[in-house]
Amino acid sequence: MTNKTRLKSALFVDFDNIYLGLRQLDEDAAERFASNPSHWLKWLEDGMPGMPEGKGQAGAQRDILIRRCYLNPRDFQRYRPFFTRTAFSVVDCPSLTSQGKNSADIYMVMDILDTLNHPTHFDEFIILSGDSDFMPVLLRLRAHDRRTAILSAGPASAAFIAAADLVISEDVFIEHALGLGGEESRKPANGVTPPITATPELLDAMAEKLYAEASANGEILATDLPKLYRNFPEFRRDSNWLGFYSLRALTTHLVRRHPNLRITEGDPWRVTVELPRKAAKAKRQPTERPAPLSNEEKLRKRILDLVRKLVNRSQEPILMGKAAQEVIDQLGKQVTESHWAGAGTFKNLLQSEENLGFEIATTPSPGYLYDPQRHTLPREEATKPADEMPPKLAEFAKRISQITGAPYLTPRQYALIFTALAEDLKEHRYHLTSTSKAVRDRLIEQGESISRTNINNVLKGIAYAKHRFTKRDTPQSLARVYRSYILSRCDDAELELSREEKRMLKEWIEGGLRELQQTKKTEKAEKKNGKKNGKSTALVKAETT
Repeated sequence: MTNKTRLKSALFVDFDNIYLGLRQLDEDAAERFASNPSHWLKWLEDGMPGMPEGKGQAGAQRDILIRRCYLNPRDFQRYRPFFTRTAFSVVDCPSLTSQGKNSADIYMVMDILDTLNHPTHFDEFIILSGDSDFMPVLLRLRAHDRRTAILSAGPASAAFIAAADLVISEDVFIEHALGLGGEESRKPANGVTPPITATPELLDAMAEKLYAEASANGEILATDLPKLYRNFPEFRRDSNWLGFYSLRALTTHLVRRHPNLRITEGDPWRVTVELPRKAAKAKRQPTERPAPLSNEEKLRKRILDLVRKLVNRSQEPILMGKAAQEVIDQLGKQVTESHWAGAGTFKNLLQSEENLGFEIATTPSPGYLYDPQRHTLPREEATKPADEMPPKLAEFAKRISQITGAPYLTPRQYALIFTALAEDLKEHRYHLTSTSKAVRDRLIEQGESISRTNINNVLKGIAYAKHRFTKRDTPQSLARVYRSYILSRCDDAELELSREEKRMLKEWIEGGLRELQQTKKTEKAEKKNGKKNGKSTALVKAETT
């Protein structure tokens, strides 16, 4: 990108506001922000990598020509040198009241308005502060056709967020700008890395199976991986993911064992196939005879002929993954070793053929092959939170979600989040980004896909309620704290809940825990009875023989 296309930006940092807000969420993040500003400054200049796509000017590189930091010298003097060494102009804003209130916001407003009339026409104003008092300034900047970006380390009002062109979320800032929350930072509580129980031969076989399944459609969702791994008896007999202790860790290892597999982040994350680069074919002259079919082209023809037979013989639509596995079983390793006859994936191979003789349906997931004259595609059933809640509770939950920003989830989903969070806290120290990833992956292991954005919102709500996460936290205590946070957000929005509405709020946030506990008790009792019945049957057989 040339200098002509780089944004000319001015940066204004309300140090006290951001530092204290981050400290509520993650103490390590607050310390990294204060002691290493060059790291997150470079992230801003490089276009904020890691920000969701389509977020305004997030992908644009920028030159931050003005850098100003406003801090209280009495409380945060020790961090001043880190900012001056990064070419910040540091403005001292001492406390003016016994409560510690300073004049940083007034200084910032005056400097921003002065910069608006600066001879250098600044394209963008970046304001690191969650103080809603800056909303009139954001509106003034918009009226002058200047782009704005804000970072709010704390619950910000909807009006303040709406006034900005770009909002940097705390979790994105912590993970990508500060570089915290990677998988490598999570270690077992006792500090001892457990041994891997799988043999290299088993891991190679699982990696090949993973590639075969992913290459059918180009990717495989994390929620489908446990079912795939259960094809291996060794995996079914092991309760700790073959010594890797999580779905993500096991899958990461398998991906490293195959050169054409990659993990792609998302909700949920997925394993994707990296297509091999093909050498350019030489153009045939018009006078030349058609060249004989290459081995790759012969294999392609065999694959297509086999798939046509499978579809013709089937009485119902065939799962794309099942058809791909059938091809591999019948034609052998040459299919995957040739990367599906050079097409990269099974899906690409089919889509590149003009006259298949059947249709390809990518929805409903995970994709089907079918003959429209004989087959009827299954309907895609989308489960919404309202489908699992009584209508009155669903309507109430949706209204509270819109006002407070609480995720619109079912009581059962909230119960699963609180339970997975409590389990993770018993094993690992809390960090916003790594903990939210771990909770998401624990839920995926149970076959439940809840977006990391929703999990982050729950974790941040608990933190904003000034709760300190410890290994003593229980699902019930976490749910109570989160409910109190939602009540405080209702108060901020001047929404007074009636006694009945408060009861419904408790049912929405905490009610799923009762049902989840009852389900676990029932499953435990059934399992215990099953063992007893098994023993009784064995005794009867022994006596009769």
